[in-house]
Amino acid sequence: MTEMRPKALIVEDEAVTRNLLAQLLESLDCDVDLADDGEEALARLLAHHYDIVLLDIILPKMSGIEVMESLRRERPHMLGCIIVVTGLDIDEIRSLFPAVHDTLPKPVLPRRLRQAVRSCLSWPRGGDAAAVDERITSG
Repeated sequence: MTEMRPKALIVEDEAVTRNLLAQLLESLDCDVDLADDGEEALARLLAHHYDIVLLDIILPKMSGIEVMESLRRERPHMLGCIIVVTGLDIDEIRSLFPAVHDTLPKPVLPRRLRQAVRSCLSWPRGGDAAAVDERITSG
């Protein structure tokens, strides 16, 4: 039986950045979906399973903050799959959403992003509430 490739969602409104992130994740053997605004991202997140989500904060229609707030209410375990990639204050994002897997500043270094993706993909999955609770208290 063949192992399924990790499923990733990239949420980024800038096409060049979105495509570069997609290339990087594809090089890590991920199947990649793209969203260019927060509404589309939330719809995809509620309808599909993703192993990893790269999420910008400044987005059209609905911000990345609003996406994460919705997930915190409806599917809190999904926050553990998110790597925030933003030009905003990463410490503030971490304090607001300690359950996200990682928060990286833009411009993101490819080596650092690869490390974050590999770490995220090795984290326990399956909506494990204990894993999310551990991340919140240790984050």
